[in-house]
Amino acid sequence: MGYFVLEPILVDHIKQHVPGLVEVNTPFNIEEMLEASNNSPSVSVIYYDDRVSTDAGRGEMVVTYQQWLIVLSVRHSGAQLQETSLIRKEAEPFIDQILGAMKGFNPAITGFKTFKRTNSPVRVGGKAGHCYFPFMFEIQKLI
Repeated sequence: MGYFVLEPILVDHIKQHVPGLVEVNTPFNIEEMLEASNNSPSVSVIYYDDRVSTDAGRGEMVVTYQQWLIVLSVRHSGAQLQETSLIRKEAEPFIDQILGAMKGFNPAITGFKTFKRTNSPVRVGGKAGHCYFPFMFEIQKLI
């Protein structure tokens, strides 16, 4: 079983549970996501890092949490510097679907538990007419 076995599973899961997306991408990091075309609406699935917790039994067993950013990218030509509520209104149903799809998602792979939402290290961002909404999820993995 590969270290990044979850990536294609997450992509398929998002595609199945978030209808209306133009594409689901897998950039290497958030910076590369921002350089891409970011068709709208789209989602990027990004492996972020590991969070290492406790160990047991002389360091032979380590509890690790793989962290995955799920980033919604939305464009709306009517959302300008002074008035950005239109882009949030367009993003809101996709955000609800992403959160619903991910909380408690169990990929049913040996050694992994279920996904839980955690604080995102990346803030909502963008510029006039384009915004991205990052959400961090982590999953316990025994190594």
